[in-house]
Amino acid sequence: MIFVNLTVNVQEGVMEVKRRLTINDIAARAGVSRQTISRVMNNKGDVSEATRNQVLRIIQELGYQPSLQARSMITRQTNTIALLLPDITNPFFPEIVQGVEETLRDHGQNVFLFMTNEDVEREITCIQMAQQYNVDGVILCSPRVDDANLRSLIPNMPPTVFLNRRLDIEGVYSVVIDAFQGSYDATKYLIQNGHRNIGIVVGPPRSLSGVQRLAGYKKAMADHGIPLKENLINEVQQFDELDVYKITKNFIKNQASAILTYNDPVAANMVQACLDLKLNVPDDISIMGFDGVSLSKQVTPRLTTMAVPLFEIGVMLADMLIKVVKGEELIQRHVDIYPVLRVAQSTKAINKLRT
Repeated sequence: MIFVNLTVNVQEGVMEVKRRLTINDIAARAGVSRQTISRVMNNKGDVSEATRNQVLRIIQELGYQPSLQARSMITRQTNTIALLLPDITNPFFPEIVQGVEETLRDHGQNVFLFMTNEDVEREITCIQMAQQYNVDGVILCSPRVDDANLRSLIPNMPPTVFLNRRLDIEGVYSVVIDAFQGSYDATKYLIQNGHRNIGIVVGPPRSLSGVQRLAGYKKAMADHGIPLKENLINEVQQFDELDVYKITKNFIKNQASAILTYNDPVAANMVQACLDLKLNVPDDISIMGFDGVSLSKQVTPRLTTMAVPLFEIGVMLADMLIKVVKGEELIQRHVDIYPVLRVAQSTKAINKLRT
């Protein structure tokens, strides 16, 4: 197959169209087979030193650069990884993307970025598109597709690493932030600081981390003998500042002394909502975030949050996938990340418990 790249040079009124060099051209010039050119380009054996030097000299003289399509036909790899994100505007993802991209770049891998916009059907479409691009692997962050659909898609997928979804089936690997334990520890921290009326905001029910956060909150409340109040539990389908304001106002109406949110941006908006309602954080109400994104340090007061190493998670996702693509055996197919409490100025003790 000949790959053609048309370039136009205008000189003395003459339009010249140039054909891109192909591996066939190099083979013909060197008087060797395509297979020999392939072995030289990929630094494989079974080529004499004289032939190798001759081929490399011709490649340099002609300025030959193989197209991605041609290289993929030779190596059966595209050196391309698909990265699927639900929402690039969420501050949780940029540091992860940076970790993924830098790690893949260090290993000569390119990244196709697919945006799913929190939409299940679009996510399925993006997965199918990634398959059509013949990518070497897929990193799927916080998938919204249910387990049943994922199980039906996986047999047709290249090696895949999930963020925040665990499927115990062959060919699937994962890095999972333990949202249950993170939420449990956050709720316990507030309880130990004297809070009983603790409101919680969790993400959409289709989100595994949202389900885990709610479960961790309920377990901590139960372990400390505090009855649940349904009017202090709110699920947010999608981030919306007006909804956050209404939820904050409702929590205050129901006498919440502290609010635990599902991420730092929601916590930041709740701080602003409290200011709009003429309340002081943390003197009148404590607010706690989750994830530890850079925003948590920029809000006044700085957010107490359950922090996770976002950049390092990106590195971990990319490292796992690179090893799988290379055929290396992983010691761990699933890695758990535990959020760490980072206390700042947005929470305050009231009648602190002895522990």
